[in-house]
Order: sequence, then C-alpha cells, then structure tokens
Amino acid sequence: MTAAERAGWESRFAAGNGFRNVDADEIRLLAEAVRPRAGARALDIGCGLGTYAAAVAGLGYRTLAVDWAEAAAAATRDRYTDLEPRLSVRRLDFEDTAEVAAHLPRAAFDLVTMRLVLAFMADKAAASERVRELLAPGGTWVVTTPLIDRLPEERRSIGLAAEDVGVVTEGWGRGHWYDLEPGGLRCFVLHA
Repeated sequence: MTAAERAGWESRFAAGNGFRNVDADEIRLLAEAVRPRAGARALDIGCGLGTYAAAVAGLGYRTLAVDWAEAAAAATRDRYTDLEPRLSVRRLDFEDTAEVAAHLPRAAFDLVTMRLVLAFMADKAAASERVRELLAPGGTWVVTTPLIDRLPEERRSIGLAAEDVGVVTEGWGRGHWYDLEPGGLRCFVLHA
C-alpha cells in the first residue's frame, strides 16, 4: 500500500467513515456459525470503526480489535469505551509478521474475524498462516468478503478472486460458507 493510500484510509476513518454497516441478521448468522461460549477470546483484524468487533464482544467474547490505521483504532476506542474490558483495541499492522509476533500471542484466540479486509492484504496466503498460528486448537476463522465475480468492474479491487478463495480456504480441518444476502457478501467459516 502506498503512502497516499494509507493517508486516504487514515482520513476516511478520522472522518468517521466506515463500510457496510453490521446488522442484526449478520450477527445472528455469525452466532449460529461459531456458537459463542463464555470466556472465549476473539481477535477482529482490520476493525475499522469497530462495529463488528463490538458485536463480537456483545456475543460474549473477550475481543481484541486491531487495525493498522491509528485513526481506526482511536475511533473504536472512543466509540466503545463502555465495552471495556470485554473489548480492547490496539493499532497493529497484521501484514507485518514481526509486529504480529511481538504483540499477539500464539494459539490464544478461539475466534479470529476479518470483515471486509482480506481483499486489501497483499499476501493472502501469509495472512492465512498468521491466523492459523493465532488460533487456539479447535478455533475458528471467519472471513467476510465480497467476491470479484459478484462485483462490477470498477469495484473488483475490494473482492476476492476464486484463486484467492482457494489459497485462503486450503488446508483447514473443516469449514463452510454462507451468504449474507443473495449475490452479496460471503462469509467463510474455517475451523482449525
């Protein structure tokens, strides 16, 4: 990502602009897919303005929300102080292997979520491997993303291509997917 692109994201988040809102149906489907339990730990990667991380915390997870953009981490902290300590926030670049190793414990999370972020990562296979290292035994990774073949040409940069889906889903013990609406976002639920 270029410096100009990073500055654009920082400005976007600082202005309070996120992406698609989280609704009750999306959270209901997530809860059905992951069956939350008391005391479980979650990591929300690319938290943006924190709405999804707050919803995950609302399901009962002790949730750590991370984003590489300081404006996103600050907005999440400011918006959801009432959820502390169940929701904590850290500025962290998930694509930086050394930073992940230094600040996130291995095999510590029962749930890892990435909502509308994986398509923007340069190395999706490396991101998948980092997630595997962070998941506790039996943990679950939920990736919510548009798919390129469902998007108009001018928006294809925000979706996953079929080959990316193959890279990300390969080698998981079991999993399934569901759509949030016909022709809309797809949620991949992958179990370690």
